Amino acid sequence: MATCTTPVLVVGAGPTGLTAALTLARNNVPVRIIEKEPQHRRGQRGVGIQPRTFEVFHFLHVPEIHERATFIPLLQEHNRGSLEPLNTFPMAPYTEPTPAIPYVRAVAFRPWSFPYNCKLMGQPVLEEIMREHLAQLGCTVELGSRLVSFMQDEECVRVKVGKHRDDGDEEEVEEIEVAYLIGADGAKGVTRKQLGLTFLGTTREDNFMVIGDIRLEAKGLDRDHWHFFSPMSQDMIALRPTDELGKDGWQFMMRGRPIDLQGLVRDEEALINCIKGFVGLGGDIKVKEVMWVSDFRPNMRMVDKFGVGRIFVAGDAAHVHSIAGAQGLNSSVQDAFNIAWKMALVYKGLSPASLLDTYTAERFPVIAEMLGFTTEMHKLMFNEPGAEHAPRSSADDKDNSKNVESQFERAMRRGGKLYMLGVNYRTSPIVIDGFVSTPTPRGTDMNSTYGDTQNGVLQAGDRAPDAPGLVATISLDRVCAKISSGSWSNEVAASSRMFDVFGSTHHTVIIFAPTLAIPSVQSTLATLRTFPKELVRRVLVLPGPASASEPDDHVETSSEVDQAIDTKVLVDEAGHAYRGYVAETQEVKVVVVRPDGVVGAIVHGVTGLERYFESVFGRAEDMH
Repeated sequence: MATCTTPVLVVGAGPTGLTAALTLARNNVPVRIIEKEPQHRRGQRGVGIQPRTFEVFHFLHVPEIHERATFIPLLQEHNRGSLEPLNTFPMAPYTEPTPAIPYVRAVAFRPWSFPYNCKLMGQPVLEEIMREHLAQLGCTVELGSRLVSFMQDEECVRVKVGKHRDDGDEEEVEEIEVAYLIGADGAKGVTRKQLGLTFLGTTREDNFMVIGDIRLEAKGLDRDHWHFFSPMSQDMIALRPTDELGKDGWQFMMRGRPIDLQGLVRDEEALINCIKGFVGLGGDIKVKEVMWVSDFRPNMRMVDKFGVGRIFVAGDAAHVHSIAGAQGLNSSVQDAFNIAWKMALVYKGLSPASLLDTYTAERFPVIAEMLGFTTEMHKLMFNEPGAEHAPRSSADDKDNSKNVESQFERAMRRGGKLYMLGVNYRTSPIVIDGFVSTPTPRGTDMNSTYGDTQNGVLQAGDRAPDAPGLVATISLDRVCAKISSGSWSNEVAASSRMFDVFGSTHHTVIIFAPTLAIPSVQSTLATLRTFPKELVRRVLVLPGPASASEPDDHVETSSEVDQAIDTKVLVDEAGHAYRGYVAETQEVKVVVVRPDGVVGAIVHGVTGLERYFESVFGRAEDMH
């Protein structure tokens, strides 16, 4: 396979485009990212970040997003014109963290901070963090640059980019050739329209909303709660405190009749009066500054496919839906991560172009299911007739001890599926599972792409769990010699959790085995040595005292150790890896984890391993 030299073009510099560009750049793929706006976007917009998305940022080496995001405050319900709380409750029940799910920590000083729930960060802060990481890799966002048009053939995409001029004259048009184009330019963007993709769905004409960022003072309005005034009425306002806008900063959301709210974006005085009227506190509330405001009607739409040829769409360019459930930013980031790691392999000539077809195959059913249940959540949130309950996990039902909930509390409850830890690609054409006797038929309802996480269940296509407490073993003489000579990477002794082995630039093959001496382990290691270690990393996990059922007195021979060179040999001291990956201590189990943290294959040995890698990389001779 021949490699490319022209860059990949990403259109749109929101969270979706930045994720795609950062993933490509991490994989040493030249990338340009353009943004039509002359300045970086303002507005908190969608602020909820789910645990699964924090994992994506971890694999992309962007820890600041999780570190700086804040917990969801308790929700507080009020009547209009009163600060007296009618009800105070969390969005989700408390759930204890587990070793398999790292981004779900409890906070001792705030008992209602939910380790299993999402955290909050405004998009300007999130995007700034991502741009800083992208700049470190030599890529900066090209502001004031819009996609004008494109044409593609089997070799490249020919693109016209309009460049904004500071002097106000007509824009300059740059004509470039790119290897691929990723459209992350939103629901009104050019990419989807010119590509001719359908965008079927509905618009809620009667659900008019205004959102924005303000600085305000209100006597008695505390900053410890997310305040909702008359939330189930026709006219409602919600105020969420956020220090990202200052010590008096708030994000607001208003809902009302279109005739009452239309035009507020362009009339600041009318907007301020409307906010005061909705809260109903008279002179006790003072709006000091309107920082950003936008209005919209909820749309529920998606494309019929996620790409054509060398051009793909992701995020809002591919699907839009209700704000209920905080799935928008998160599903968009996961779209971008899915297409970008695959595109990197194809770009570098390491995988056939057919790998890109699996982007639609994997993401389409996920988005379709998400669109369905977020629409039902929207109906409940807007008090529409015929609304069903929000998606809940079995754990939610067990943990919810309250028998009576207010209508508003029922509308705002968020179930475990929304954390996206159960989102899976079990029906993907490239995943292989040698431990499932009866695979789920494709196209049936037997498998939910938004399934629950279940202890003791792991199939190919599922999210790969984390596992702390892994201890590097360096007891073998020849391994020690390799380390002392510098021919074995120093990172072997540093890793203590599975998530620190995974990454957006490589597959990880985890071999669970009681010893190196087993022939299938030796043959698997020999097969893996045919792949560049930068492309496929290998980890041998031996059972520790917490997982081993019988002591193992085997002493590895020189030939066995030779096969393990360039393989991380870890001992599962706490037993978390064997439990999380449902591995028996006396059996051999080989798990392949993709660059996006998804289990690509669960197999017994070489045959299954070769089948999986052929589906991703093509025939073995094409790799060399």
